[in-house]
Amino acid sequence: MELLREKSLSTKVLILLEIATGHYSQLSPIAEKIGITKQGVSDYLKKMREEGLIHIMNGEYRASVKGIEFLHSQLMELKEFLDKKIQKLNIIENCAAIAGNEIRKGEKVGLFMKNGELVAYQGKKSSSMGVAMRNARKGEDVPIKNMEGIVEHEMGKIYLIELPSPSEGGTKACDIKKIKEIVETLKIDRIGACDVVAKVLLRKLKKPYDFEFACAYTTIEAAQKGLNVLLLGWSEGIKKAISAIEDFNLSSPRKIRYELFAP
Repeated sequence: MELLREKSLSTKVLILLEIATGHYSQLSPIAEKIGITKQGVSDYLKKMREEGLIHIMNGEYRASVKGIEFLHSQLMELKEFLDKKIQKLNIIENCAAIAGNEIRKGEKVGLFMKNGELVAYQGKKSSSMGVAMRNARKGEDVPIKNMEGIVEHEMGKIYLIELPSPSEGGTKACDIKKIKEIVETLKIDRIGACDVVAKVLLRKLKKPYDFEFACAYTTIEAAQKGLNVLLLGWSEGIKKAISAIEDFNLSSPRKIRYELFAP
């Protein structure tokens, strides 16, 4: 993101934004707003005039059409970058939760993550607070606005079991007894089956699976909500899941732990 990396570009955009949204005939007010010297502003304005980004009209600095287009391009790129990062950080202002007790519209509620579900309680303090948008009885859904803070909860762990592909023998090549022993030692909230081999194996183990589509995304989403997930599949699906987990961990301040088994 060049706008955030390059100080000269960010200063240029800030000056241009001030000129485009205000009325300036002198350098001092711009310098005060941006936090640089008058000489610094003068140097930037000189260069921007040469680039055709600004001009002087009736004694005031004005952004040109080219300047507005440049500003729009830079700000939209910044917005897109920030939107993606905010999405990965799970920063939200409004949400829906399950009422943990009787809730009245307009009252402050504390938000908690329980068994992968967001639960709101009136009268309970939490690291994340919001305001109820309507009345709700216990167990009903309730929309929440004006959210502040982050819901404190431990991220779930992902367990991955890599199975032989059909060409490698599928379930016939699996050590089912060993896999059963592994599964029984794990504390699991959700199970995902990446492919037909995983489905057949889970049926043999008499373990129902919770999801079979978009496994990598679903696994990460569940772990973010504090659920421990077991994902089974042959190498293709497991590698995709590991790649997705590592990508998430690179861009998120909160990391998802995972463990791979290849029995």
